[in-house]
Parts: sequence; structure tokens; C-alpha cells
Amino acid sequence: MIRWLLPLLLCATFLPVTLHAQALASLVADSVVVEPEGRITAEGNVIVFYEGNQLVADRIVYDRTSDTLSIEGDVTLTGTTGDVFTADAASLNSELREGVLTSARLVLDQQLQLAAAQISRVDDRYTVLRRVVASSCEVCATNPTPLWEIRASRVVHDTEGQQLYFDNAQFRLAGVPLLYLPRLRLPDPTLDRASGFLIPELRTSSDLGTGLQLPYFIAISPHADATLTPYLSASTTTLEFSYRQEIRNGSLSFEGAATSDDDLGGRGYFFANGRYFLPRGFIATGQLEFVSDPGYLFQYDYSSKDRLTNELAIDRVREKDLFRASITEFRTLRDQEIPIRDTLPDRFIETSYQRDLDGLQFGGKTTLRFDTAALNRPTSADILGRDVSRIGFGADWTRRDQFASGIVLETEAALRLDAYNVGQDSTFERNSLRAAPRAATELRWPHTRTSATGTTEVLEPIIRLDISNVTGNDVPLEDSRIVEFDEANLFAPSRFPGIDGIEEGSRAAVGFNWHRIQQNGWAANLAIGRVASLDGTLQFSDTGGSDADQSEWLLAGRLAIEDRLWLSSRSLFDDNVAFTLSETRVDWQSDTASLSSSYLFAQPEPAEGRDDKLSEWAFGGSLALNENWTASADWRYDFNEGRAARAGIGLDFETDCIRIDLSVTRRYATSTSVTPTTDFGFRVSLLGVGNGQKQGTNRPVCRG
Repeated sequence: MIRWLLPLLLCATFLPVTLHAQALASLVADSVVVEPEGRITAEGNVIVFYEGNQLVADRIVYDRTSDTLSIEGDVTLTGTTGDVFTADAASLNSELREGVLTSARLVLDQQLQLAAAQISRVDDRYTVLRRVVASSCEVCATNPTPLWEIRASRVVHDTEGQQLYFDNAQFRLAGVPLLYLPRLRLPDPTLDRASGFLIPELRTSSDLGTGLQLPYFIAISPHADATLTPYLSASTTTLEFSYRQEIRNGSLSFEGAATSDDDLGGRGYFFANGRYFLPRGFIATGQLEFVSDPGYLFQYDYSSKDRLTNELAIDRVREKDLFRASITEFRTLRDQEIPIRDTLPDRFIETSYQRDLDGLQFGGKTTLRFDTAALNRPTSADILGRDVSRIGFGADWTRRDQFASGIVLETEAALRLDAYNVGQDSTFERNSLRAAPRAATELRWPHTRTSATGTTEVLEPIIRLDISNVTGNDVPLEDSRIVEFDEANLFAPSRFPGIDGIEEGSRAAVGFNWHRIQQNGWAANLAIGRVASLDGTLQFSDTGGSDADQSEWLLAGRLAIEDRLWLSSRSLFDDNVAFTLSETRVDWQSDTASLSSSYLFAQPEPAEGRDDKLSEWAFGGSLALNENWTASADWRYDFNEGRAARAGIGLDFETDCIRIDLSVTRRYATSTSVTPTTDFGFRVSLLGVGNGQKQGTNRPVCRG
């Protein structure tokens, strides 16, 4: 067999084609016969390349008079858009853009297959298919019926509009007709976004009955879209909505729902978020949250929020300075807080500015801070309606030295000045000034060793001494009421998270950090330590009693093994090894399974906002039963209540062309405004239809 590469021959013999298209065609074949009247026959492994199109066939005959190609035997035509046509025979023009293919198949984006008795190409834009079967399922000789298919008398594929139009469409599942539509439009798999209905979901709730959610997506512009989702059931009529838009200097999004319930009438919620990039590096952000009643979000499973936050903020982060200004409004949804809502803060205004000073380093680093804050309560009652405003200034200096022995010495000095105005609380002076100088020194002595196998270990003993003195009147603790003692603030200047709370007197923090990293991907670290007051009592924790001069021991550790197992734990315990807090989390994954589990135990601690004992276990995981079925479960159990707080199971079935999701969820509520709810979910996704619904990896292999 002799193979020919004939671009020059085609340039001469296909003269009408090259003059019309201003391009050359290339031909590869086992044999080529050129007849005197201009008829050309190519046979054996024929390949034609023309302007990005590729044609493969057993035999091609070019008729110069009609300027057409007659093609036979295992025809494959790959277009410039990536569409692939296969056929038993075809008749095309010389540009491969118009013609008819018989017993043909069209494959879009290597996903959706359309088999037709005849395929016609028109104007290089439209492809018309007659007597069509469309599916993304693999079809084998031993299994000729796809799991799902759409049969139609005619299908028109608009390559520019990236749409498929079906006439007399019949949807079949496992060969059984389920739905007939005289007209059906679907986006082709290459389309990123287009207006139309999304996948519906069947939902059954013990509160709302059985209902259907049918989302409709609206592509408003290349940078904006909206989704409207009617939710209809025996007990509710709801319209869910969402909107997203990207603008030149920011973004905007919102979501919500409007409901007409049988018993409660009109209900709804609205959440919005926005971001806008201002000149000179400033960023404005906004958040808006509204709900008609406390139980609405939980009952409809829109959110687990029990407090709503509305906020407008402006931030700027640069190398040497930080700026933030915000106004925030709060609204509680908690049953126990709703009766006392007027006594809770509902508005908070804050500004802060921080800057590093290059000219005042003194061998270290100097940082200046300026901030203001104002907090308001709705009621005007004495004490219960306390309003507080503050303006403050702070200066911090830090220097770090490392000695030849390896010891690292860090020295700190700081001064904090604050002026407070307290209204509607007779237990505090109306106007107060407070000054709080402090100094600290910290010693670290890291010891490092590396074994012959590449394992690295670091052991670092640490001791820190702090001295601070607060002068002036007492001030209310508003931004420092919830204190959490952990490894992040063990060696911090103060355990209080805000500015109002300041630790006084002399105190010491001692402990050590240990790290180990092995070459096989095994890594661990451990931290242990405690804080002790040298001249009084600790202000940040009451766990050890009102006169405690030292904290509990803090023990925290993490373990990671080969990107498969992660374990983290933190505990607080006293000298008698009686635990006051313990929280542990385990995450594990393999090729076929994943698991996440956490346990929390905490004794009451008013300083950390815990008035009741906590004991809770949460679990979640998934397991691939086989190549198609995956089971999942999640569970949260409250040992104090003696019952589950949430429980759910799911079962997913996925093949190369379909995904079916089944779920059952039971949610328990402590609120009296809602009752425990059980939800059943059912969702079917046809993979390979439309962008974002790509085919699954569980593609069967045809045998026989």
C-alpha cells in the first residue's frame, strides 16, 4: 500500500474549491485515482483536512462538476467546534460544511449523542437530524437500550446559539415512555449558561407535605442572572428567588422567598450581600438579612441562623496600615432572647485604624492604633438599657533578639488610653478615663534535630512574663464578654478578645510546643501550658473559682497522616486531671469512603458565655458501596437532652449519564416557634445535558 500526501495536487485539481474558500485542503489516502474529466477517487484510510475540519472515511469521490464529495464507509467528521459526526455514508460540499449524512450519529462535547436516520448540515450553523434518539448513556451490543433517552421526529442544532430544538419529543427511562412534549429546547453541552428550567426536586416534609420545586434560570446578561423557584405543596405556596451580578468594581447578590401558608399567612426572608471596590484601595461591603418570623428559616431549611446581622463596612488593608469602619445591626431569633430583645444590643458602630511607624522603631517595631465604638440598646431602663461609647488610642512596641545559644528573646511595651461615655446605667460613672500601660518579656528556646531518615523534630520551651496596670474608673465589658482560652492566646498579652477587657497585675505563662515531621507524610504537633497570676486572681476565667490565681492546664494537639487522617484535640483540665473542656475532631478519607466526627464536652463557664454544660457528638460520612451506589449519613447527638439534634441519611446512584439523589433528614428544634421536621428529598440529574451537568466517571465498558 502506498500513502500519498497531496496538498499540491489538491491545489491544482480542487481549483474551484481553493478559489472560493481561499484555503488549501490536504488529503492522505492509501490510493488516489485522478480521472481526465476531473473526478478524483481516494480509497483506503482516507483523511481530509480543511480549515480546521477533519474527515475520515474508507472511500471519497470528488466530483469537480458538482463540487461535491461522496463519502462511504465508517465516516467520521470532526468540525471546528469539536462536534463529531459519524455515519455509514455522506454527501458533502467541498468545504465540508453542507450536505447529508445517512445512518449518522452526532456527538456534542464528547457527552451527548444524537443518533439519526439522516443528518443535514446547513450554512455551517444548523444541523438538522431526522428520526432521532438522544442520550448521554453508553449503548452496547449487549445492552442496546440506554438508561434514559429522548426520541424525536426532528432535532435542530443551532451551533451559534448553542441550542437543541426537539420536535415531538418523548422521554423514556429504561425504554419506558414517561413524558411527551410537542416542543422541547435544551442547551447543548458547550453552553455555559442559558435561560430555562433547571432540574426539579421533589420534597416531602412532615410540616409542609409533599411538594415540587421547579427552578427557572434567567440569563439576564453575561454578568447577571436570576433564578426563580416556585415551591408548591399541600401546605404552602412559595416563590424562592436569587439574583447575582458582577459589576465593573464589585458584585451584588441576594436571595429570598415569599410564602403564603395555610395557617400563618404571608411569610418570607431576604438576604443580600454586596461588595464594591472604591478608589485608593478601599473596599465597601454590605450585608442585609430579614425574616418575617423566628421559625421560618428553620421550617423551610433555608438557614440555621439564630441571629440576623445587617452591616455596612469600609475596609482597607495595606502593607503598613489597616482601616475599618462599620455599622452593624443585630436581631435575635432565639426563644430565650426574644422576650428580652430590648435589653440586648441592637446597633454597633465601630472605626479603627492601625499603622506601623518606620521612623520610631527603636530597634524593634512600633505600631499605633486609634479606634472608636458605640453600642446601643433599645430600652431606656436603667442598667438594662445601658448604652456605651468609647474612643481610644494605643501604642505597641516589640523587639525580637536571637542569641548564639538559640534563645529567642522578645520584649514588648505598650500603652492604652480610653475615654468612655456610659448612659442609662447608674452602676458606672457617666464619663470615665482609663490608662493601661503594660510590659512583657518572652523567652523561647527551640531545640531541633533531624534524623538520618529525614525526620525533623522541634521542641520549644516557652515562658512569658506580663506586667500591666489599669488606672481610672471601671468600665463595662461589652466586646470582651465571651473568652475562649486556647493555644492561640496562651502566650498572648491578654485572653480577652476585645478592648474593654484588660488583664491586670503580674502574670506568667509557661509551656512548650513540639513539632514532628516525617518524610512519609506523617506530621504532629503538641502544645501544653497554663497561665498564673503572680499577685492576685485571674480575670479571664472563673472555672477555678472566684479566687483562682491560675488557669487550667491547656493541652492541644494535631496529627496528620499521608493526607488521609487528620486528628485535632483541645482540652482544659485542673491539677487533679478533672476536665472542664474537651473538644476533638477526626477526619479520614480513602478512595471509597470519608468520615468526619467531632465531640465537645464543656462545663459551665460564665466567662466564656456557657451557663449550661455541653456534651455533643457529631458524625458525618460517606461510603461507595460499588461503582454506582454511594451511601451517606450525618448525625448530631445532644447528651444533655438525651436525643439527636439532627439525623440524616442519603443514597446516591450515579452512572455515566444519570444521577439520582435520595435523602431523609430529621431536624430537632429547641425553639418553641418550630417543631421537629422530617424532610424527604428526591432529585434526578441527566448528566451530559447542559454545562455543569458533566458526565460521571462511572462509565460502563461494552463487552462482547
